[in-house]
Amino acid sequence: MSIAIALFIVGTLDVSFNLYHNLTAFILYTGPGGAEGEFERLSSWANVMRSVWARLCALFSDAALIYRCWVVYTLSIRRWVVVAFPVLLWLGVAACSFMDIFYLCTLHLNTSIPLATPLQPWLYAYFSLTLALNFLTTGMVVYPLWKTRRETSEYFKLRSRKRDRLKGIICIFIESALLYTLSVVISIIVDLVHSNVYYPATDVSVQLAGFTFNLIIIRIWRGVSTEQTAAFAESMSKSPMLVHKGPWGDSADTLEVDLNTEASETMV
Repeated sequence: MSIAIALFIVGTLDVSFNLYHNLTAFILYTGPGGAEGEFERLSSWANVMRSVWARLCALFSDAALIYRCWVVYTLSIRRWVVVAFPVLLWLGVAACSFMDIFYLCTLHLNTSIPLATPLQPWLYAYFSLTLALNFLTTGMVVYPLWKTRRETSEYFKLRSRKRDRLKGIICIFIESALLYTLSVVISIIVDLVHSNVYYPATDVSVQLAGFTFNLIIIRIWRGVSTEQTAAFAESMSKSPMLVHKGPWGDSADTLEVDLNTEASETMV
């Protein structure tokens, strides 16, 4: 819950600063170059803070993914070994994020981020590390689930009427990871071609980091709730207290008891 709240706060701040930056550029700014001149002030505090929110959002979502991996391997004696490399990748992402923000604060150039040459090595390193972290950690989360499902496949065949919960969870993790990964890949491509589409692409990535995190929780919770409801309905349909058809041919959906009659018989 704390990660979800943190992602919500950071995502809201990013949208707020984006709105403020646009209002400043198109309405309040009266300097040379117009709105474009405002957007190209690389070291302006609005530009810097938007990058700060983007990096924080990525770090929070990656940390949550590593924690999920840690939980999946709770019973494994190799637990620390499994998460050691993702943690190193996360530290690398944090270091690249710090250097990216540092250069943004100190360059004082009039250009866009995709055209700021000193930033590019750190941006490429940041995107590469976060992609590797997401691919690796998602794979390590999915693998034990897939292995368990394969080993219990005969059980699922015998219970073919039941929903294959593990398969659904695996699909949820993969789909959510691909959604966020696709946005990061698009950000890398537009940065490589030095396009200003980089700005909306990274804004979408910030929001998707929170969406995909919550999407996993919501979809799994909905699936579990649906199964519990179906199981309850099935158990009630087999309950001996429900009379579907009496021997005299009349159908009844509920068992009716005349309490007054029973009370009078007891008195006698």
